[in-house]
Amino acid sequence: MSAVKRFSTLLPVIVLLAACAVAVPPNDILSPEKAMIYGYIDAEYPIDSVDLQEFGVVYIAPFKHPPRVLVYKNGYFMAENLKPGRYFISAYHSELKSYKVVNSPQTTYQNIFNIKPGSLNFVGSKRVIVQKRSLLSHGEFDVVSLRRPDERSMLRFFYERTDGTGWQKKIMRRMKELRQ
Repeated sequence: MSAVKRFSTLLPVIVLLAACAVAVPPNDILSPEKAMIYGYIDAEYPIDSVDLQEFGVVYIAPFKHPPRVLVYKNGYFMAENLKPGRYFISAYHSELKSYKVVNSPQTTYQNIFNIKPGSLNFVGSKRVIVQKRSLLSHGEFDVVSLRRPDERSMLRFFYERTDGTGWQKKIMRRMKELRQ
């Protein structure tokens, strides 16, 4: 088999693997009333997914899916194109552990945040601290607030990631507001 033929058969595999290795970019703004949330999460194992839910909405695949949350290797996360409403983060997941933050109606109410039309919403910097490990369950843990990274440093990070989208203008406007 010639080298060209071998390369042409391997090319689709190489392209597919490269696509999987590259982080998914944020989508452009779908409409002016769509909003974005962003934050930071740290845990003993790197967090690779965040469960964001709209309050009062039931998600049943394939009919209704929760909002997409992009999680970056540095612990920053964002969800774009959210419709206005009340949302909460129900869990953080790593490859090895899941940290369910919301497990009762009371904890749901304590974790709700309001999303206004067209807004950028900083949901904070958090760290998961494991208090008690357990073999049969997820153990006990606390989620504590951190001062760093702060909103401005996250906005600088997301400004670069949203290049060429309408989010970049909104992020720049918010960064200017924070300087005042």
